Amino acid sequence: MQKKKPSGADKTAQKKRSVKAAADQSSRKSVKTTKTSAQKKRSAKTSADPYSRKSGKTAKTSARKSGKAAKTRTVKSSNSGKQVARRPVTAVKKPSRRKDSSAALKKLDSTAVASTEREETAIDPEARQRGDIPMSLVSHLDEFRSRFLVSLLTVFLLMLVGFIFSDYLLAVINKPYLATGLKLNIFNLIDGFLLRLKAAMLAGVLLGFPVIVYEIWKYISPAITVGDRMFARLAVVAALLLFYLGLSLTYITLPFAIKALLSFTPDDMTNMINAAQYLNFVMLFCLAIGAVFELPIVIMILTKIGIVTPSFLISKRKYAIVLIWILAAVITPTVDPLTQSLVALPLMLLYEISIVISKIMVKRKKRRELSEKS
Repeated sequence: MQKKKPSGADKTAQKKRSVKAAADQSSRKSVKTTKTSAQKKRSAKTSADPYSRKSGKTAKTSARKSGKAAKTRTVKSSNSGKQVARRPVTAVKKPSRRKDSSAALKKLDSTAVASTEREETAIDPEARQRGDIPMSLVSHLDEFRSRFLVSLLTVFLLMLVGFIFSDYLLAVINKPYLATGLKLNIFNLIDGFLLRLKAAMLAGVLLGFPVIVYEIWKYISPAITVGDRMFARLAVVAALLLFYLGLSLTYITLPFAIKALLSFTPDDMTNMINAAQYLNFVMLFCLAIGAVFELPIVIMILTKIGIVTPSFLISKRKYAIVLIWILAAVITPTVDPLTQSLVALPLMLLYEISIVISKIMVKRKKRRELSEKS
């Protein structure tokens, strides 16, 4: 049988079929390449993020596939008939979080040590010498609170002791008035208790005043230079002594003041002095004279700062004497010259002492300047 030759229509149909088959093959190849590229991108993402759950799963699946492929697949070499096994693909190991946390802690410790070293180097050497440690506002307030509580507790305990011995305290306070032959009066039921409480409070403040000054000194001493601390200590001690000297002088001058004031009462009237008002008068009188006796300390501080000089004090001595007698007349509630002189003469003596102290301080300052220049 002779085969029939294909016609032109059959040839065109065959060509169409071959073109379709080639197109199908190319589309399949393109789909495969896109799938492989997508898988490569996923594997790259998982390797970049080793902590993600997906990366762990993909690493496990890739490890399983690589193991199976290593066991089953073999490739025949063209030169020799030997079989060469492919190397298994190693799975991506997940780094341990404990190591990372320990490394982070080490970094934090190193940064903390470096910051403390920087702070220590940043401290002023003069501040380090005088013990001035850098503190925050909260720590400063905490220290102030603790020292304030110590002072308050001291005054409170001394006030309790003074309340127990309030009879003796009131007898000492009322003695200048009782020496005139008169008696003090109480017009309210609660005045007796308030008198004892005020006397105890006065005793607590006067006896606890050194403790208050000491706590204030310990709070401000780190800010004072080492060279000026001796001067500051002497000033504080002298201020305490002068204050108590003023109080003792008040107790001496108080009987003269009371007699002078009672002498102004007319003959047809009787003195009925309230005990509470008398105690208030004694307290104000003592505090006023004690404050006035701090004049040398004030002039010493002003000389240290440079506001006042000895020549200025000497040139203004006449005006100072007049002001002292006016101040004595204001403080003492009497017109009696004896009482005024008991207050004015010590003040004049203190003014002369302050001039001497000012001269000594100026000489010491000049010696320091000459020694620094040399």
